[in-house]
Amino acid sequence: MDPRRALELAEGARGELLALLKDLIAAPSPYGASGREAQERLGAYLKRNGFAVETTEDSWEPLRDHPEFSPPPPEIESPVNLVATPPGAPPLTFFAHVDTEAPSAGWTSPPTEVTVRDGRLYGLGAADDKGGLAAAAVAGALLARDSGKAPRVASVHGKGGGARGTLPVVARMAAGDSIYVHPPENGAGLGVLKSASRGVVDLHLRVIGWSGRPREIGTPESAPFAEGGDALEACLRWIERVRPGELSDCEINLGRLVAGDAAGLTPVRCEAEVRVLFRGKKTVHGVLEAFRRAAADQPAQGPGRCFGFEVTAPGLRANPAETVWNDALAVELRSAVAGITGCQPVPYADHLASDIRFPIRLRGAAALGIGSLGGNFYGPDEWVDLDDLVRLVAVLVLFGARRADS
Repeated sequence: MDPRRALELAEGARGELLALLKDLIAAPSPYGASGREAQERLGAYLKRNGFAVETTEDSWEPLRDHPEFSPPPPEIESPVNLVATPPGAPPLTFFAHVDTEAPSAGWTSPPTEVTVRDGRLYGLGAADDKGGLAAAAVAGALLARDSGKAPRVASVHGKGGGARGTLPVVARMAAGDSIYVHPPENGAGLGVLKSASRGVVDLHLRVIGWSGRPREIGTPESAPFAEGGDALEACLRWIERVRPGELSDCEINLGRLVAGDAAGLTPVRCEAEVRVLFRGKKTVHGVLEAFRRAAADQPAQGPGRCFGFEVTAPGLRANPAETVWNDALAVELRSAVAGITGCQPVPYADHLASDIRFPIRLRGAAALGIGSLGGNFYGPDEWVDLDDLVRLVAVLVLFGARRADS
């Protein structure tokens, strides 16, 4: 297929794309909800185009000990995920996430009703990520109708670390390269391809020290400071100990620190929240172990005078992943973008915990992220550029057709 034909197909499906996106936005699926109605609407569209549609309710509990697990915040409803498979055994998957932010104050139009003005389509999830979901589905349908060689299309719950959808779906899905149809968070649209996901882990540090013996009865403030075990100082030493050592190539941010009860008292308890960013071969487990080893190396302060150290990762955590820029998938997708837009995209490798990591790490497959121009992520008046969304469909059609013929 040549770019002109791909653009013709995408432009001919503009009304179809707009209708599907309106349908998806009108079925709210904020984070924590099941997304069932939106998945049913998407499934009905794909069934009409010859896909076999499977929906599942996925619990993250069985995956709690999975190395790629990141604990989601408390949820209200079991998520419904969707995988639509065309005839044959497609070696390629287009996927996107169905869950959106919750509607916030400040919208100038109803968030679940699509409004189009000045070439932009406004609605909750228009950019993140129902626009990408609609583009993936329409591109898959166009390929099915045009050549009978379509990719698998998956719609997952990807927010909050992916444990509600992307992890369980990819864990059971057949191996194959994947395109994550999601706009780049830097707002560059088709000008960039998300090629890497940075590793991240949010740590909770706890240090327990001790107080000296008070010189005066009933006055803890009379305890000599030098006899106490200052948990605040020990916590800061702990963090500084890992910076030049095993984690010297990581970014370490001390974001929150709570210690002590009052002036005049040795702070015997300290808690800190730390974020560590990393790349390459480091893992969440490796970062945790580095902190534990640094704690174990702390010298005792005298007989029976040892600090208690504890490190846990109760929040966001994700291992790094990358598809190299000269990988076949990257070369082919770059060529498709250039064919449709006339410009070569550049790599974007700074996003944290991107869902492209799951096919790469779980399946050893290649994965890239691509999306159209959009704005106001995570806030009111979220929008996607409608012409660019049509171009995204054309890119996916051109790429999918070439990949099927190769």
